[in-house]
Amino acid sequence: MTVLIVTNGDVAGSTLAALRPDAEVLPWQDVLHEGPVPETDDAAGLRGIRAAHLADAFRRSEADVLADLERRDATVAGASRFERIELWFEHDLADQLQLLQVLDALSELPARPPVLSLQARVHLGPLPAERLGALSARLRPVDEETLEDAARRWAAFREPTPVDLADYAEVEAHGLPFMGDALRRALEELPRPGDGLSRTDRQILYSIGRGVDRVGMLFARVLAMEEAAFLGDWSFFRQLSELAFARPPLLVGLPEPFGASVIDDDARRKAYVTARVSLTEAGRDVLAGRSDRVALIGIDRWLGGTHITAPTPWRYDADEVRLIEPED
Repeated sequence: MTVLIVTNGDVAGSTLAALRPDAEVLPWQDVLHEGPVPETDDAAGLRGIRAAHLADAFRRSEADVLADLERRDATVAGASRFERIELWFEHDLADQLQLLQVLDALSELPARPPVLSLQARVHLGPLPAERLGALSARLRPVDEETLEDAARRWAAFREPTPVDLADYAEVEAHGLPFMGDALRRALEELPRPGDGLSRTDRQILYSIGRGVDRVGMLFARVLAMEEAAFLGDWSFFRQLSELAFARPPLLVGLPEPFGASVIDDDARRKAYVTARVSLTEAGRDVLAGRSDRVALIGIDRWLGGTHITAPTPWRYDADEVRLIEPED
């Protein structure tokens, strides 16, 4: 193999592998906008934390996930054996966070081959082989300034507060044209002032309130409300389930709390996707700003290295582009 191609997942990776027999294709399989991504003493520490989260979220063996992450990182660490490295990523939040992690890892290599990057404004997975292959003409060299900038932003994402992340979201990223929008979108997953809803929470409740009640259609509607869709179906179902099985629930109609076993069973999966949901009185109150989601049902999520917990989480006002510190 003379080329290492790093991309966002198995679908695009499989197409690229068929197109490029000269290359080793490495899918970067981590959902970094979910779960803890904190500062750690070394890469092994972060791998352990991510393996535990991914194993729980996707019902896999933690040992198997950890082994996959170790192989992934070892491939990047051994990148000097390749003639060049190509990074194929999309414009959305999920891909841009993966790109930061890859660039940070590459920045630490004492010797590395030339690095080229393709950052696409379209999702790569659905593209037919001919269209995907044609995008190779858009590969551009990655310089040292870009690697250093990415490493700083990756470190900011992993800090225990989102202060530096919010600062970087408003500073143009060298060689990373979609990064500012992606980091702002990440911050929008913090609770808003007033109603305590993340942007995804609000899009879910708003769409239900507007009559989109089938779960499958609701997922499509929420994705359509994004400038750059990034949520996978499992991520969406988990967030929907969190709102439905809170106390008090903000919506009703799901047949059961979501878990990986739902997907494994055809009947349960069909029942879940075709279920009709509706807002509760509590959900209507939160959507209207009469109640605060955090005060009403609590919250326990992560944004990178920031643990978002009740009763006084970090909040973000997207209208005013303002980060709000927790109250004492």
